[in-house]
Amino acid sequence: MEKHYNHESGSGTHAGNGCHVGGGNIVQAGATLFQADLEKNAVADSASLYQLIYAGKGRMPGFGQDCAPKGKCTFGKRLTDEEVQQMTDYVLQQAANNWQVQQ
Repeated sequence: MEKHYNHESGSGTHAGNGCHVGGGNIVQAGATLFQADLEKNAVADSASLYQLIYAGKGRMPGFGQDCAPKGKCTFGKRLTDEEVQQMTDYVLQQAANNWQVQQ
C-alpha cells in the first residue's frame, strides 16, 4: 500500500483505488475484491493474492518493483515487497468485512 494511505481512517489513495473502489471492479465484472470473487478466482489466500498484485493478470497490471514484462505492469509507482504485502493484507481484511467502512 502506498505510504500516503491511512488504514485506520480509510483516507488517502493507493494503487488499485481507480478500478477497485469499495472492493468493486469498474473494468471487469466478476473480478471484484469481495470474498466470493476472490474465492472463485482462486486468489482468496495471501500467497495467491500477493502474486496477483505483484505481477498482474489479464487486464490487471502488476504493481511489484520487478514486475515484467513492462507492458504487463503499471506505468505508475511500483510497490515494494512490503507494500504489496500490506495491500494483500488490507484486501483480505476488507473482504472478510464485506468492504464495510469501519467507524
